[in-house]
Amino acid sequence: MSYIALYREWRPSCFGDVVEQEHVVKALRYSVSTGRIAHAYLFCGTRGTGKTTMAHLLSRAVNCLDPHDGEPCNKCEICREILSGSSVDVLEIDAASNNSVDNVRSIRDEVIYAPTKAKRKVYIIDEVHMLSTGAFNALLKTLEEPPEHVMFILATTEPHKLPATILSRCQRFDFRRISKDSIVERLNKIASADGITLESDAAKLIAQMADGALRDAISLLDQCMSLGRKSIVYDDVLSVVGIVNDEFMTGFIADMLDKNVAGLLQNISRLVSDGRDAVHFVSDLVMYFRNLMICKSTGGKCDDLIEVPSAVLSLMKKQAGTISLDEIMRYIKELSALENSLKYAINPRVMLEVTLIKVCGSNSTEHGGGNGTGSIGPDLEARLAAIERRLKNIDLSAALQPGGHQTAMTHENDSIPPPPKPSELSEKPEQYDIKAEATLMTADSGANAADAGKKGAAVQKAAVRDPSIKQAVEYNKWPAVMTHLKSLGRMAIYTILLNIKAVLIDESTIGLVSSDASIRTMVSKLEHIKMIEEAVHKATGREMKIKCIDDDVLRKAVSAEKPRENSDMLKRARLIAEKAGLPLEIIDE
Repeated sequence: MSYIALYREWRPSCFGDVVEQEHVVKALRYSVSTGRIAHAYLFCGTRGTGKTTMAHLLSRAVNCLDPHDGEPCNKCEICREILSGSSVDVLEIDAASNNSVDNVRSIRDEVIYAPTKAKRKVYIIDEVHMLSTGAFNALLKTLEEPPEHVMFILATTEPHKLPATILSRCQRFDFRRISKDSIVERLNKIASADGITLESDAAKLIAQMADGALRDAISLLDQCMSLGRKSIVYDDVLSVVGIVNDEFMTGFIADMLDKNVAGLLQNISRLVSDGRDAVHFVSDLVMYFRNLMICKSTGGKCDDLIEVPSAVLSLMKKQAGTISLDEIMRYIKELSALENSLKYAINPRVMLEVTLIKVCGSNSTEHGGGNGTGSIGPDLEARLAAIERRLKNIDLSAALQPGGHQTAMTHENDSIPPPPKPSELSEKPEQYDIKAEATLMTADSGANAADAGKKGAAVQKAAVRDPSIKQAVEYNKWPAVMTHLKSLGRMAIYTILLNIKAVLIDESTIGLVSSDASIRTMVSKLEHIKMIEEAVHKATGREMKIKCIDDDVLRKAVSAEKPRENSDMLKRARLIAEKAGLPLEIIDE
């Protein structure tokens, strides 16, 4: 006999063998034992949780010649035929490849005939959400009033794609993900039955990789058993699934926290040469930083929340103590964006290297500290501190007077050079280097504070750079234009423009502002633009151009004109300017 895959060999043969899903088993077993069998069932849930298995169990249970407490005997002629797949009364249909109207019509034509041997004719339609709209419509009437001898069992991983008319005619059961403990218990049972020892860490890793799908876990165990070893250890599972070991991962994270770019690039080269998948590796990085976040947030009391070997967990707790929570979240955000981009990347290695160099080469303060006051870089902070030291060490009133006497009070450990002599000052006292430095520093602060609000979308950047949008004011002649359109009988465009606000961008341009993209699209049609321009000309006597503007873009453009007033950096800059008696100029470019 040819080899049978483990997940097929260990498929449950009765309701009692089903792992978890007690809520489904209890309801179906009671229905069979009492004869309260519905004409249509819908089994929903993620892959590998037992939907198709439960459908086969139910088909045998309702047709079994000698059932016991709702369980099929699996020994009678009907049960054996269904188990072997030779029964003509139980049909399994793959909707992914049989999704046309003709396929469903053939079912509709066949249901009128009575079953040959079994009590009920059962149709199991797997991945039913793949049926076309026409096929659903063809199935609807049959599903609503089928003959008494027919039962439908629909299985799907995406129930939200089914029409409400189908959902309302079925008894729905949602299958839950299998817990890791139950998967580990099942894997140990299967391994011991084949005389193989499965280490605890290896079983937990398989359960973790399965993500609640027992079939995936058994398939992975089958792949590990193909190595031909009597004992399956943690590293065996790592080599089969193609992920790095804990030693490599912890070392890689240590290099990231230490900003060791050279070490990271060497490890990436090793990763690629070993044939590891970049997307899977980045996903593991995200999970590692998630674990660091849990360690940091719980103060180290996270043994039940993180499922890793104890040695790795101890190292995670130490690493979590060396990094801030904000920086951990920044790493998660950057790596999650990278994970999504790598799926479509032509050269994943380059994208991985660029992102890691970016996150390791920047300081966490550059990305905002969570206080809502903008963000400043270390260089800007150092320059501000230097100016403050200068203010403490020189007599500004003397330095700013022509021919005045200066007093230097620098300390030996102060890296700031002494102020220039009066003869070295420019003719205009206000051009003293402290003012220049303060102005430049404040300009950087304003730019950084504004950048914190500009990093969202490219549309917002474009709006901020358009000075005409910033200067937009309400167009007071718009009611006359609307009245003219109404008098011409242009009710279609008139009705649309009722939801539009008109602003005067400049002397020759009117902006039509709306937050609804569909309205802007309709107004932007060439014939509508010409119609509005003609109405403006007739109503006002002036030829104006029409421009459609997003309401959000307009508001962001106006709000972006001023830097954030509550920025700590701006407050410190103003204080410096007041002490120095200098005018403060904020430049936001």
